[in-house]
Amino acid sequence: MNINDPIKESWNTCSDDYFAMEYDSPAVLNLLKADPSRAFPPEVWKCLHTAFPDLHGKKVCVPSSGDNLAAFAFYLLGADVTSCDIAERQLENADKIAQQQGWQLTFHVCDSMEMAGVESGAFDLVYTSNGVHTWICDLPTMHRQFCRILKDGGAYIFFETHPFNRPFDDETNELRIKKRYCDTRDNDWRVQDFVNSLIESGFSIAHMEELFADRGTLGATWWQPEEWDEKSDWSKNPIAALPQWIAFCAVKDEACR
Repeated sequence: MNINDPIKESWNTCSDDYFAMEYDSPAVLNLLKADPSRAFPPEVWKCLHTAFPDLHGKKVCVPSSGDNLAAFAFYLLGADVTSCDIAERQLENADKIAQQQGWQLTFHVCDSMEMAGVESGAFDLVYTSNGVHTWICDLPTMHRQFCRILKDGGAYIFFETHPFNRPFDDETNELRIKKRYCDTRDNDWRVQDFVNSLIESGFSIAHMEELFADRGTLGATWWQPEEWDEKSDWSKNPIAALPQWIAFCAVKDEACR
Protein backbone atom coordinates (compact mmCIF):
# COMPACT_ATOMS: atom_id res chain seq x y z
CA MET A 1 0.00 0.00 0.00
CA ASN A 2 1.27 3.47 -0.90
CA ILE A 3 1.94 5.67 2.14
CA ASN A 4 -0.43 8.30 0.70
CA ASP A 5 -3.36 5.93 0.01
CA PRO A 6 -5.13 6.81 3.31
CA ILE A 7 -4.86 10.54 2.44
CA LYS A 8 -6.30 9.89 -1.00
CA GLU A 9 -9.15 7.80 0.40
CA SER A 10 -9.93 10.39 3.07
CA TRP A 11 -10.23 13.25 0.56
CA ASN A 12 -12.23 11.17 -1.90
CA THR A 13 -14.65 10.31 0.90
CA CYS A 14 -15.20 13.86 2.11
CA SER A 15 -14.91 15.66 -1.24
CA ASP A 16 -18.63 16.03 -2.00
CA ASP A 17 -19.34 17.59 1.40
CA TYR A 18 -16.17 19.70 1.17
CA PHE A 19 -17.15 21.22 -2.16
CA ALA A 20 -20.77 21.66 -1.06
CA MET A 21 -19.55 23.68 1.93
CA GLU A 22 -16.97 25.68 -0.05
CA TYR A 23 -19.34 26.54 -2.89
CA ASP A 24 -22.69 26.36 -1.07
CA SER A 25 -23.93 29.46 -2.88
CA PRO A 26 -23.05 31.35 -6.08
CA ALA A 27 -21.51 34.10 -3.92
CA VAL A 28 -17.98 32.69 -3.85
CA LEU A 29 -17.79 32.19 -7.60
CA ASN A 30 -19.38 35.59 -8.24
CA LEU A 31 -16.82 37.29 -6.01
CA LEU A 32 -14.03 35.33 -7.69
CA LYS A 33 -15.20 36.30 -11.17
CA ALA A 34 -15.47 39.94 -10.12
CA ASP A 35 -11.92 39.95 -8.70
CA PRO A 36 -9.79 36.79 -9.11
CA SER A 37 -7.02 38.30 -6.95
CA ARG A 38 -9.24 37.69 -3.90
CA ALA A 39 -8.29 34.00 -4.09
CA PHE A 40 -4.91 35.04 -2.66
CA PRO A 41 -3.89 36.90 0.50
CA PRO A 42 -2.91 40.48 -0.50
CA GLU A 43 0.81 39.93 0.12
CA VAL A 44 0.76 36.73 -1.92
CA TRP A 45 -1.12 38.46 -4.73
CA LYS A 46 1.49 41.24 -4.73
CA CYS A 47 4.22 38.60 -5.00
CA LEU A 48 2.40 36.86 -7.86
CA HIS A 49 1.73 40.13 -9.66
CA THR A 50 5.37 41.23 -9.26
CA ALA A 51 6.63 37.95 -10.74
CA PHE A 52 3.92 37.82 -13.43
CA PRO A 53 2.41 41.24 -14.19
CA ASP A 54 0.39 39.58 -16.96
CA LEU A 55 -0.61 35.92 -16.62
CA HIS A 56 -2.20 35.69 -20.06
CA GLY A 57 -0.72 32.73 -21.88
CA LYS A 58 1.41 31.64 -18.92
CA LYS A 59 1.35 27.95 -18.04
CA VAL A 60 0.44 27.44 -14.39
CA CYS A 61 0.39 24.19 -12.42
CA VAL A 62 -1.52 23.97 -9.13
CA PRO A 63 -0.51 20.73 -7.33
CA SER A 64 -2.64 19.51 -4.40
CA SER A 65 -5.28 21.86 -5.76
CA GLY A 66 -7.95 21.01 -3.16
CA ASP A 67 -10.92 23.34 -3.55
CA ASN A 68 -9.40 24.65 -6.81
CA LEU A 69 -10.11 28.25 -5.86
CA ALA A 70 -6.57 29.24 -6.90
CA ALA A 71 -6.78 27.18 -10.10
CA PHE A 72 -10.03 28.93 -11.07
CA ALA A 73 -8.49 32.33 -10.25
CA PHE A 74 -5.46 31.70 -12.45
CA TYR A 75 -7.76 30.69 -15.31
CA LEU A 76 -9.78 33.88 -14.91
CA LEU A 77 -6.51 35.83 -14.97
CA GLY A 78 -5.75 34.40 -18.41
CA ALA A 79 -3.41 31.52 -17.57
CA ASP A 80 -3.31 28.03 -19.09
CA VAL A 81 -4.01 26.03 -15.92
CA THR A 82 -3.27 22.43 -14.97
CA SER A 83 -4.88 21.41 -11.67
CA CYS A 84 -3.39 18.33 -9.98
CA ASP A 85 -4.57 16.41 -6.95
CA ILE A 86 -4.11 12.95 -5.48
CA ALA A 87 -7.88 12.53 -4.97
CA GLU A 88 -9.89 11.87 -8.12
CA ARG A 89 -13.13 13.05 -6.54
CA GLN A 90 -11.66 16.47 -5.74
CA LEU A 91 -10.85 16.97 -9.42
CA GLU A 92 -14.21 15.59 -10.54
CA ASN A 93 -16.01 18.13 -8.35
CA ALA A 94 -13.77 20.94 -9.59
CA ASP A 95 -14.26 19.87 -13.21
CA LYS A 96 -18.02 19.91 -12.69
CA ILE A 97 -17.85 23.56 -11.59
CA ALA A 98 -15.52 24.42 -14.47
CA GLN A 99 -17.88 22.86 -17.03
CA GLN A 100 -20.87 24.68 -15.54
CA GLN A 101 -18.97 27.97 -15.88
CA GLY A 102 -17.57 27.22 -19.32
CA TRP A 103 -13.99 27.31 -18.02
CA GLN A 104 -11.29 25.24 -19.73
CA LEU A 105 -8.78 23.85 -17.25
CA THR A 106 -6.76 20.63 -17.43
CA PHE A 107 -7.34 18.27 -14.49
CA HIS A 108 -4.72 15.61 -13.79
CA VAL A 109 -4.70 13.01 -11.02
CA CYS A 110 -1.26 12.65 -9.43
CA ASP A 111 0.59 12.67 -6.14
CA SER A 112 2.45 15.94 -5.49
CA MET A 113 5.41 13.86 -4.30
CA GLU A 114 5.73 12.34 -7.79
CA MET A 115 3.91 14.59 -10.31
CA ALA A 116 3.69 11.51 -12.53
CA GLY A 117 2.64 12.25 -16.09
CA VAL A 118 3.40 15.97 -15.77
CA GLU A 119 5.82 17.20 -18.42
CA SER A 120 9.27 18.42 -17.36
CA GLY A 121 10.16 22.04 -18.06
CA ALA A 122 6.61 22.90 -19.10
CA PHE A 123 5.40 25.53 -16.62
CA ASP A 124 6.07 29.17 -15.91
CA LEU A 125 4.57 28.98 -12.41
CA VAL A 126 3.84 26.32 -9.81
CA TYR A 127 1.58 27.48 -6.99
CA THR A 128 0.38 25.85 -3.78
CA SER A 129 -1.78 27.39 -1.07
CA ASN A 130 -2.20 26.99 2.67
CA GLY A 131 -2.41 23.42 4.00
CA VAL A 132 -0.49 21.52 1.29
CA HIS A 133 2.80 20.98 3.11
CA THR A 134 1.21 19.45 6.19
CA TRP A 135 0.32 16.39 4.07
CA ILE A 136 3.88 15.97 2.79
CA CYS A 137 6.37 13.74 4.64
CA ASP A 138 9.40 14.65 2.51
CA LEU A 139 9.68 18.29 1.41
CA PRO A 140 12.76 17.96 -0.86
CA THR A 141 11.13 15.14 -2.83
CA MET A 142 8.09 17.29 -3.59
CA HIS A 143 10.10 20.44 -4.23
CA ARG A 144 12.41 18.59 -6.66
CA GLN A 145 9.35 17.55 -8.65
CA PHE A 146 8.11 21.14 -8.76
CA CYS A 147 11.56 22.23 -9.92
CA ARG A 148 11.49 19.53 -12.61
CA ILE A 149 8.22 20.64 -14.18
CA LEU A 150 9.18 24.34 -14.24
CA LYS A 151 10.91 26.08 -17.11
CA ASP A 152 14.35 27.53 -16.38
CA GLY A 153 13.70 30.75 -14.51
CA GLY A 154 10.16 29.66 -13.64
CA ALA A 155 8.78 30.40 -10.18
CA TYR A 156 7.31 28.37 -7.35
CA ILE A 157 5.13 30.60 -5.15
CA PHE A 158 3.32 29.34 -2.07
CA PHE A 159 1.93 30.33 1.27
CA GLU A 160 1.55 28.06 4.25
CA THR A 161 0.67 28.10 7.95
CA HIS A 162 3.51 29.89 9.70
CA PRO A 163 5.62 27.42 11.70
CA PHE A 164 5.65 29.84 14.66
CA ASN A 165 2.01 28.88 15.26
CA ARG A 166 2.67 25.15 15.45
CA PRO A 167 3.79 24.93 19.10
CA PHE A 168 0.60 26.55 20.38
CA ASP A 169 -2.80 25.10 21.22
CA ASP A 170 -5.22 26.89 18.87
CA GLU A 171 -8.29 25.60 20.71
CA THR A 172 -7.96 28.33 23.31
CA ASN A 173 -7.23 32.05 23.35
CA GLU A 174 -4.62 31.46 26.01
CA LEU A 175 -0.95 31.22 25.12
CA ARG A 176 -0.68 27.50 25.84
CA ILE A 177 2.25 25.44 24.52
CA LYS A 178 1.44 21.95 23.24
CA LYS A 179 4.89 20.99 21.88
CA ARG A 180 8.36 22.32 21.10
CA TYR A 181 8.98 24.29 17.91
CA CYS A 182 11.66 21.81 16.82
CA ASP A 183 9.24 18.86 17.02
CA THR A 184 8.36 18.17 13.37
CA ARG A 185 6.10 15.16 13.89
CA ASP A 186 2.85 15.30 11.88
CA ASN A 187 4.72 17.26 9.20
CA ASP A 188 4.84 20.45 11.25
CA TRP A 189 7.72 21.99 9.34
CA ARG A 190 10.02 24.74 10.62
CA VAL A 191 11.07 27.83 8.66
CA GLN A 192 14.49 26.28 8.11
CA ASP A 193 12.86 23.17 6.63
CA PHE A 194 11.14 25.24 3.95
CA VAL A 195 14.28 27.26 3.20
CA ASN A 196 16.71 24.35 3.11
CA SER A 197 14.38 22.16 1.06
CA LEU A 198 13.90 24.84 -1.59
CA ILE A 199 17.65 25.48 -1.87
CA GLU A 200 18.50 21.76 -1.96
CA SER A 201 15.88 21.20 -4.67
CA GLY A 202 17.35 23.70 -7.11
CA PHE A 203 15.58 26.93 -6.21
CA SER A 204 16.86 30.39 -5.34
CA ILE A 205 14.63 32.20 -2.86
CA ALA A 206 13.64 35.53 -4.39
CA HIS A 207 11.28 36.79 -1.70
CA MET A 208 9.65 35.84 1.61
CA GLU A 209 6.64 37.30 3.43
CA GLU A 210 5.21 36.76 6.89
CA LEU A 211 1.55 37.65 6.89
CA PHE A 212 -1.61 37.80 8.93
CA ALA A 213 -5.01 36.41 8.02
CA ASP A 214 -7.02 38.76 5.81
CA ARG A 215 -10.78 38.81 6.13
CA GLY A 216 -11.27 39.80 2.49
CA THR A 217 -9.45 36.78 1.05
CA LEU A 218 -11.76 34.04 -0.26
CA GLY A 219 -11.14 30.69 1.38
CA ALA A 220 -8.09 31.96 3.27
CA THR A 221 -9.30 31.57 6.83
CA TRP A 222 -11.32 29.04 8.77
CA TRP A 223 -12.53 31.72 11.20
CA GLN A 224 -16.24 32.48 10.99
CA PRO A 225 -17.20 36.18 10.73
CA GLU A 226 -18.49 36.27 14.28
CA GLU A 227 -15.16 34.93 15.55
CA TRP A 228 -12.98 37.27 13.52
CA ASP A 229 -12.82 40.28 15.85
CA GLU A 230 -11.85 38.18 18.84
CA LYS A 231 -9.45 35.85 17.03
CA SER A 232 -7.60 38.61 15.20
CA ASP A 233 -7.25 40.92 18.22
CA TRP A 234 -3.89 40.11 19.83
CA SER A 235 -4.96 41.78 23.10
CA LYS A 236 -7.68 39.11 23.39
CA ASN A 237 -5.88 36.30 21.59
CA PRO A 238 -2.09 36.43 22.13
CA ILE A 239 -1.44 34.04 19.23
CA ALA A 240 -2.80 36.73 16.88
CA ALA A 241 0.38 38.72 17.60
CA LEU A 242 2.24 36.11 15.53
CA PRO A 243 2.00 35.94 11.73
CA GLN A 244 -0.51 33.30 10.63
CA TRP A 245 1.13 32.49 7.29
CA ILE A 246 4.52 32.45 5.62
CA ALA A 247 4.97 32.89 1.87
CA PHE A 248 7.87 32.26 -0.49
CA CYS A 249 8.70 33.08 -4.08
CA ALA A 250 11.42 30.69 -5.28
CA VAL A 251 12.95 30.70 -8.76
CA LYS A 252 14.25 27.65 -10.58
CA ASP A 253 18.00 27.87 -11.11
CA GLU A 254 19.13 27.22 -14.67
CA ALA A 255 21.41 24.48 -13.35
CA CYS A 256 18.37 22.49 -12.15
CA ARG A 257 17.52 20.44 -15.23
